[in-house]
Amino acid sequence: MKKNNLFSKCLVPAFVLISLFIISAQAAALPNTGVIAILASGWSEQQAASVTSIMAREFIAKGYRVAAPDALAAIRRHSEASAAFEGNANAIRKLSEEYGFGAIITAQIEAGSPVQNEFKLYTGTSSIALMVMNSDGEVIYADTVMGRQVGYTPDEAAMKSMEAAAQSAVQRML
Repeated sequence: MKKNNLFSKCLVPAFVLISLFIISAQAAALPNTGVIAILASGWSEQQAASVTSIMAREFIAKGYRVAAPDALAAIRRHSEASAAFEGNANAIRKLSEEYGFGAIITAQIEAGSPVQNEFKLYTGTSSIALMVMNSDGEVIYADTVMGRQVGYTPDEAAMKSMEAAAQSAVQRML
């Protein structure tokens, strides 16, 4: 009887606390509140648009709300956009008030030239440097991710590696 009493008084609460700690440690880096604005920059507009689209698709699939394309275009044209992209808290607050997003993701894309491998296929490698700031301009997440993929052409390998990096970025944020 005393063993059961000890178990119920000490070990059960300890297991509950440990479980709560594990669950809270696995919480998403990006809270699911408000709209997310994604600003991507790369060596081409097409590259930035592709990464933005891929990330938006992944967020939407996970139940997040993403700023509409016309709102993202307006944010990019805004005079504060370049300052926000560099992490300026005042610019982010101003854009957030005007466009109503809860978080902004800046993604700087770098894609290397695909190289031909021993199988006559091409290997592409891309990386994305990410910063996620809330509407107050506080950094809530930062990371760099890489994607490496194989394709039949250099363009296919480059695109597939960019997609892999963008998907990995979203998975790591969540």
